[in-house]
Order: sequence, then structure tokens, then C-alpha cells
Amino acid sequence: MVPDGFYLVGDSAKPQAAWHTAIIEAVRKVVPIAPPDAQNNLIGEPVAQEGVIYYPCQKLGLCASVVDAAYATTTEVYPDGATASPELCNAAQVAAVVGALDYVLKEGESA
Repeated sequence: MVPDGFYLVGDSAKPQAAWHTAIIEAVRKVVPIAPPDAQNNLIGEPVAQEGVIYYPCQKLGLCASVVDAAYATTTEVYPDGATASPELCNAAQVAAVVGALDYVLKEGESA
């Protein structure tokens, strides 16, 4: 079942909880965050934090593992859900990028 709302798929080999939180908080202003099912799962995987699941990306060859980037995740939001549209999905993706970059810039300032 496809979740209704935005969520992230991170790499279980290098979870980035604070970065993911920053992205989720930015996106929440645009579209709802996908709620977990009754077992606290999204697409069959346990929710690590609101709107975030982890997979072994390298092992599975997922997008987040294509390069060895310091920050990498996959964003998911579907325009055919009850709470989204193509326009809202685009806005959610923009909010995700802005939230991610804002976090990285703040981290660089404090380093």
C-alpha cells in the first residue's frame, strides 16, 4: 500500500536522524507527513522517526547509495494520494531540498 503523505528513506548504514528531522519539519509546512500503519511501519518497514524509514541502501543498490555522499536520502510523496496533488508534490520536494540545505549550512557554521 502506498502511504498518503511525504516520507524519507534513509540508509541504515549511516542514519542521519537530525538531518531527516530538519527535512520532515520543512516539508510538514507544505504536505502531511505519511503516518505509519497500525504496526508502526511504512511500506512494511519500521518507522525510525516520524516520516523516516531506513533500508540498507548499499546492499540493495538504492539511490541514496550511488555516491558516498555525506548526506543522502530518498524522498517519497505521491500525487495520487488523498492529501497531495502534482503541484503539492513539487512543493514538498522543494521544501525537502531547502530544509536539507538549511540544515547542512547550519552544521557547517557550527563546525
